[in-house]
Amino acid sequence: MRTSYPYLRLATYKCEENVRLRAFRYSYSNMSNTPVTEIITLTSNDAMKTTSNFQEAIALMRHSTFDGLQRMHWGDRVQQPGIRQWFINWDRRPQRSESTAATLAQIKEKLNAIVDSPPTRRLVAFNPFPPTKCFAAPFTEVIISTVKPETDLNEFDKIVDASLDVCHDFKGCYGTAWGYVVDPEGANEVVLLVGWESPEHHIAFMKTEPAMRTTAPYVEGVEDSTVFYVQTQE
Repeated sequence: MRTSYPYLRLATYKCEENVRLRAFRYSYSNMSNTPVTEIITLTSNDAMKTTSNFQEAIALMRHSTFDGLQRMHWGDRVQQPGIRQWFINWDRRPQRSESTAATLAQIKEKLNAIVDSPPTRRLVAFNPFPPTKCFAAPFTEVIISTVKPETDLNEFDKIVDASLDVCHDFKGCYGTAWGYVVDPEGANEVVLLVGWESPEHHIAFMKTEPAMRTTAPYVEGVEDSTVFYVQTQE
């Protein structure tokens, strides 16, 4: 007698559907004309504060011939001042070329001199793009989460939208943005941005019923999250 396990078939279908959806989103976001924000994380050493290497790296970027380069923002994590975040907006995925190779080598040399470990890099397809309102706020909340493999991405999209929508009418919120990481190493990651007047406004918001109601499903859909504030500048 054959035993039927319909729930196993359903779970397998959902898993396969998630794999197909992730593959589609990655291939779509990997198109060269997709706007992205490059997030570079730098674990700094003393030279970050005592030399001008970082400012020189930014100047090299600004005066370069990189195609598609838009505005840049940077700042140290409020809770971890030894970690610097560099946000670079591109109107298409950054492409290396012979004309920019020398500049890239100079930037890499400058950054390597001020970090204790290799910089990490994420490309995020934010909506809306560019996430200007988030960076214009006095404090930018950054949430980087790893989505569970079994999470239904269609439902998760709605969950993220709902969790951010309730922020917009709350006093002290400047704006929100979110998107999936589109480079293959971070294919299961999602990044949320929220601009706040102050951490106190954020804390007050998290105590409200809408925040608690919409945050719980988000937490259920992810394996882990890294959350921090940055006070960005250009």
